Amino acid sequence: MKKYIAVDLGASNGRVIVGNLEGFEVTNRFPTWNIRLGDSVHWDILAIFNEIKKGIKEAVRLYPEDVVSIGIDTWGVDHGLLDRSGSLIGNPYMYRDSRTDTAMDEVFKVVPKQEIYDRTGIQFAQFNTLYQLWAMKRDSPELMAAADRYLSIPDLLSYWLTGVMKNEYSHATTTQLVNPRERAWDYELIGKLGLPEKIFGEIVPSGTVLGPLAPHVAEELGAPASLSVVAVGSHDTASAVAAVPVEPGKESLFLSSGTWSLLGVESEEPVIDEKTFGYDLTNEGTVTGNTRLLKNIMGMWILQESKRYWDEHEKKYSWDELSDMARDFGPVEWHLDPNDDLFFAPSSIDDPMPTRIRKFCAKNGWTEPESIGEIVRGIFQGLAETYAGTIDALEDITGKKYEDLFIVGGGCQETLLCELTAEISGRAVHAGPVEATALGNILVQSLASGEVASIQEGRMVLKKTQKILEYTPQPVG
Repeated sequence: MKKYIAVDLGASNGRVIVGNLEGFEVTNRFPTWNIRLGDSVHWDILAIFNEIKKGIKEAVRLYPEDVVSIGIDTWGVDHGLLDRSGSLIGNPYMYRDSRTDTAMDEVFKVVPKQEIYDRTGIQFAQFNTLYQLWAMKRDSPELMAAADRYLSIPDLLSYWLTGVMKNEYSHATTTQLVNPRERAWDYELIGKLGLPEKIFGEIVPSGTVLGPLAPHVAEELGAPASLSVVAVGSHDTASAVAAVPVEPGKESLFLSSGTWSLLGVESEEPVIDEKTFGYDLTNEGTVTGNTRLLKNIMGMWILQESKRYWDEHEKKYSWDELSDMARDFGPVEWHLDPNDDLFFAPSSIDDPMPTRIRKFCAKNGWTEPESIGEIVRGIFQGLAETYAGTIDALEDITGKKYEDLFIVGGGCQETLLCELTAEISGRAVHAGPVEATALGNILVQSLASGEVASIQEGRMVLKKTQKILEYTPQPVG
């Protein structure tokens, strides 16, 4: 069978894999470094690119006759700006950088919040590309003036591999600068914000073959001249949703569970109205050009940051140990809101995540949690309650009843979280595949090569080849 190289970058780590829908192997795993410089946080994008090349080189070494293409997916919203010569202007910022703290309020004085939502259908978050570009225009107008092209992080990495500059659709929709009805940049909104229209180039559908590796890259990596780069669902959630093994014609919910939890449904058209505005839901692109109507929810980030603090200052607990302590503690009486602003920024020794959780409880009149087991149980319980509320909102908007929730990504391995989600939401939970993002990346490449005829055909292959566990609603101790 053909082999495909998938570059899958998350907010904390990345990997390069090679394989197909029946299995794959990792050829390089590495941190996705972010570096603090003064008051700013940047991605170390050159170091990340170097690790990507190492992984591709190893994949080519292993399967020189079988590799067909490369696809890159990453988190959303972040980007690079290039000058007229195609050179990167500065290090890309990380989305948790504080320069956008006041950007939303500033933008709403220029373009009302309701108008931005009516145009884009995107959930409001200070890290959206719109507010990042506004902050650059405000703070570094000379850099904005030098910009000739905008490329998302995966678009940028693909450009460095091929020399081709394109904007892949699913990632472009995360910017809050795309009209999802037209599937195109909203140049009127861009103009109102005073951003340079010229930097926003051609948007191409997921599955577009960008071209072969540039000759100097192919030579460096020992790759065949035929090895091409495909613009997959370059927003990692778009790739993850592509791999959700839902039956054809069945109405089901998806939850991509990792650092972020993205819970929603697939829709043929964007849903932008007073209800979706009130619920602060988002309309992002799928790999088929349709819509992921979903809610961005802070996910395992809160537990990841808590664990990081405990590892450094108390004891290194395994994930299983934390889950066992949470199960032993039992239900908590407080209700964590994972999207509270308290939990957004990275924690520090002076302001660790467990302390923020205690502050949240005190602020809302609940007894502050003391034990690690109670904190972890409260995180899981709060996530499950938020999932259930979001499902109710989606049913209210669509007028449909959803009986099944498919959880994919690393978070689907947390058995207690899956059990609580089934109990509190009253829905059957199907957990898996764990590696949905990488598999969705490969699926789109398989479609581009003609090996599968449709996304649905690929999903049915994954249903047969991947481990999927089911949790039915029942009380959890």
